[in-house]
Amino acid sequence: MVELNEKYLVNKGTNRACYIYPNEKNKCIKIDLKDNKETKREIKYYKLLQKKSISFKMLSKYFSSIKTSLGQGEVFELIIDYDGKVSTEVDKYLTNKTSSYEDIKNIISLIPKLKQYLYKEKIYVKDLNPVNIVFQKFDKSNYRLVIIDGLAHSNYNPFFYFFDYFLLKKINKSWKNFITIVKENKLIKENRELKDILKDL
Repeated sequence: MVELNEKYLVNKGTNRACYIYPNEKNKCIKIDLKDNKETKREIKYYKLLQKKSISFKMLSKYFSSIKTSLGQGEVFELIIDYDGKVSTEVDKYLTNKTSSYEDIKNIISLIPKLKQYLYKEKIYVKDLNPVNIVFQKFDKSNYRLVIIDGLAHSNYNPFFYFFDYFLLKKINKSWKNFITIVKENKLIKENRELKDILKDL
């Protein structure tokens, strides 16, 4: 059993808390704070994606279930920057006035690659939102976007996932919602260079 306490806490939401896995710096443990069907659905979907042997280059990896001092947890890849800090959500970059323009431009420049990735691997993220995506810095000139949450949804039906027509319709809807959120950001709306990067997405 893994002992967890507040010193390992990364983030706490309404339904789940995320902790650094002690002595495993590249892993985290997500713990349900209340009965949460979304976690079970999320794990089912992750296992399906693993079975399909998709690339996880823009999606955090899932490893296993584990017993902890706070109850059952699920072990995921912890996305960290080259300086050892946990990577920051895209939403925080876009809403924080102290974010550098260089960081924001790099994030926006990666969004077309994110779209290409989701469609190529046929990954449906119901809650595709800047809050659920982090900007990971490998060094000062290499980086990527990584989806860390939002895969769970109520319509888990194996039939749905094995027919591209239905799956792509869901991906289209999810992507349109996401890109609308990004384009409505005040900074993006007021900057022609950033708007141009997103205009055909």
